Amino acid sequence: MAARKPKGTQPPKPARSLREQVKELSHLAVPSPAPLPPARPKPPAPRGDELTFEQLAARILPGARPTVSAAVAAGAAPAPSREPRPRLWVERSESTVRARAEDAPERLVQDLERGRMVPRRELDLHRQSAATARQILDTEIPRARKDGISCLLVVCGRGMHSTPEGPVLPDVVIERLSEELEADVLAFTTAPRRWGGQGAFIVCLRAAAGV
Repeated sequence: MAARKPKGTQPPKPARSLREQVKELSHLAVPSPAPLPPARPKPPAPRGDELTFEQLAARILPGARPTVSAAVAAGAAPAPSREPRPRLWVERSESTVRARAEDAPERLVQDLERGRMVPRRELDLHRQSAATARQILDTEIPRARKDGISCLLVVCGRGMHSTPEGPVLPDVVIERLSEELEADVLAFTTAPRRWGGQGAFIVCLRAAAGV
């Protein structure tokens, strides 16, 4: 006798195919991303003759700054180096003048004033024009320094034949020694009385280069 099926039970459903399962779950699928726009082509690299100096230096040595030699190779002239010129401090009174360089000791000025330094050469500017006096100083001061003269006497006179404005040559000498010729001069003062007093200047020169 055949066995009876229990009441209320349903016959098993047939197995679904894989295609049916995929179709059923298609609403849960993640939408595919939108296609990316086509990449722009890279601009062509500049040729060597189109590079700036900074780009060329970075290509040769990335991360390094152009050196002076590289600047010279690129045609850029390096800035000329200038050494600071020494200054002469000038003190003037009605009867005397004293001046010294920043690196000259005060004792040197006192030695000049008291005649402790003997001049070894003399420049006579007496009755010369201001232009001629400047030319003589510009020529003879560097020459005396080159010849190893450490102390010299510059005679300009007392202005007995000067214009009503007063003597000109003393101002020319002071200006020239303390400005244009300051690199050659250590100190100068009004000469002691035995070497001309107010009509002359005694000058101490720097030693020549390499001496």
